[in-house]
Amino acid sequence: MNPSPVSKKHNWLPVVVGYIAIALTYHAAEYAMRFHQHIPLFLGLMLAVIPVAYGVARLQGFQGLSAWGMKINGKYALLFLVGLGLDLLFNGIAFLVRLWMGIEIISGTPDAATMVSQTLLFAVGTFLPSLAEDILTRGYLFGHLKARLGTWAFILVSSSVYVLNHLYSLDDGFTALAYLFAIGVMLAIPLMYTKNLWYSVGAHWAGNIVYRFSNDVLNVEEGPSSFPDLWELTFFILLLAVVNYWVSKRMSIALRLHR
Repeated sequence: MNPSPVSKKHNWLPVVVGYIAIALTYHAAEYAMRFHQHIPLFLGLMLAVIPVAYGVARLQGFQGLSAWGMKINGKYALLFLVGLGLDLLFNGIAFLVRLWMGIEIISGTPDAATMVSQTLLFAVGTFLPSLAEDILTRGYLFGHLKARLGTWAFILVSSSVYVLNHLYSLDDGFTALAYLFAIGVMLAIPLMYTKNLWYSVGAHWAGNIVYRFSNDVLNVEEGPSSFPDLWELTFFILLLAVVNYWVSKRMSIALRLHR
């Protein structure tokens, strides 16, 4: 029987080297997209995060991606769908509230066929980046730290790593960093209570889908309200964090994931 990541005595050098290997693959993809707009290379490198993470797990003596919380069976498919559905709901409501408050206005919409095709395109295109970042900033840390840190200590560490992973946003000011930290908390909570990454992956993907829909599919501009859009969205993210805590804790008990 293979040991779990936390039952072994840690040699921290391979842990750090493994993290760097996954991080370099992820950020090579970010670089390809940000500075070269090379979509195939971007998606290819994001896809490469998965075999790199698998290889790191095997080299460290674990069974594979399950070491990073990526177990696959019917229970975890349900977790994924619940995370996806709740985040679509909350981010969708947050977008509608911004329109209602006049924080944003829709200045133009494509025809129905274009709207559907572009939404599907962005949905497909954002899945791999969501999954790759969840492995890097949550799953890998969970595999090595879940027994060494308390639940909320891990959530704070993981959320801080998530903020730091946004290299190109670190000089965007306190509001942007607070927003990113809130997302990190919201996504780390279900991981700690379900002991599985898929709820977080579904929630993360949903947030990216709604973001791309409201920023790329629709033509959205700043509205007359001076209320900061990120503070409004941060409020809904924190509200979703509370819901995720309640739902994931109860799903863990109902599905016996805590055993």
